[in-house]
Order: sequence, then C-alpha cells, then structure tokens
Amino acid sequence: MTALVTGASGGLGRVVARVLAEHGHDVGVHYRGDPAGAAAAVADVEATGCRAVALGADLAIDDAGALDAACEDLLDRCTEAVGAPEVVVLNAFPQDHVDWDDLDTAAWDAFHRAGPRPTTALLHRAAVRLDEGGVIVVVGSIEGLRPTPTHTPYAVSKAALHHLTRAAAAELGVRGIRVVAVAPGLVDREGLAEAWPEGVARWRRASALGRPVTAREVAATIAFLASPAASGITGTTVTIDAGWSATAGW
Repeated sequence: MTALVTGASGGLGRVVARVLAEHGHDVGVHYRGDPAGAAAAVADVEATGCRAVALGADLAIDDAGALDAACEDLLDRCTEAVGAPEVVVLNAFPQDHVDWDDLDTAAWDAFHRAGPRPTTALLHRAAVRLDEGGVIVVVGSIEGLRPTPTHTPYAVSKAALHHLTRAAAAELGVRGIRVVAVAPGLVDREGLAEAWPEGVARWRRASALGRPVTAREVAATIAFLASPAASGITGTTVTIDAGWSATAGW
C-alpha cells in the first residue's frame, strides 16, 4: 500500500511516515520548506525496506484553481514515484501564536490560507482519486475541544477539522472511503520539558497518566485507523491525550 503524509519533514509527520512504513506502506513525504528534513524522513522510511519520495509543495495559494492544480500535482507525483495513495494523512498545519488584540481579519485570512484551506482542498482532491477501501486521516487537536490562549485561530480551525471529518465521512461512505481523525494532546519531544517546564508540569498534573503522549503513540493510532482492522471506523475523532480530557476541568 501507499500513503501520502503531509507535513512529514519533521515532528509528528516524520514519525507517522516511519510508522506507516513499519506497517508496510510506501510513503510520499510531503514538505513545504524543509528539504533536508524531508530527505531524513525518506531515509527513515527506506530503512524499513519500503519506498519513499520527498514531495515539495507549498499549498498556501490564494487562487482557487491554482490550489486545486497544486493538489492534483502533488497526488500525481506521489503516484508516479511510489504508487497511488490508498491512505492520505492530512497533518500539515500552522500553529502560530496570535494575541487576541492582533486577531483582525487579515490575521484570520492568513491563517485560513495556510491551514484549513489547503487541508480541505487536498482532502477533496484525494477523495476523488481514492478507490473503495481508501482512508483519509485528519490530524486534529485537543485544542479543537478546549482552546489555549493565543491559539484561537488554531483551536477554531482544529474544531472545524473534527466536524469536517464527520461531514466528509457521511459524504464519502457510499464510495467505501473512510474519513477519520485523531486529536493529539501535548506531544513530547526532545527538549520540551527544558524549553517549557511550566507547561509540561501543568500537563502532567492535568492528565490521567501524568505525562504527555509520544509521537509514536499518535502515529501508531493513525496506522491502526488506516488499517483493515479499523474497517468499521469512520466519521469519528480519536483523542490521544494520556487522559487529559478524562479529568475534571475545575
């Protein structure tokens, strides 16, 4: 099988690409501005014995026709290099801090152009190509459930992606295409506790397991949702937050 993972040159996306390869997928590694990171992700995939290709594409395009064409081109290049994707993981998304006082219409437009708009465009174009049994995995966030200060555009957009997952699943189920989402909590990474000690400490106190989640835990959930073992699951968002949402918020 072949998977296309957006935003796969680093962070969670790179781990998702590696874990999907461990489950037997050749991988199209999409990146926007980090070719070195994409090359490293390709090497991660190839170390499993699967094939990979780095696919650079900037989808923050104003012109609607040009955006659709860029999505088609990305899918074409993936197909030519490693095969037509049966699994598409929509991971690429900005996470900018924006103070409320700076959140004017221009700021909203800029965020929409870089995040929700490319995501919905690629979901639509990918669904046109997927055969029965195809899977689209949308990467949401727990901030789609509860926002964090200065993350208003991000939180609102992730909540919209959760609802998009339900709506798209309802539309595409008749074609045998599943659409699912994951909502990761705080994802641990090297140096996080040193860079943000107070935030990590708050998270540990608030989560049932007393820790952040790992990128591999999120990636393993995505791999399961994309697999035949999850063939009855569609239109839902799976929360992966070490029990943060299970604890009282007061």
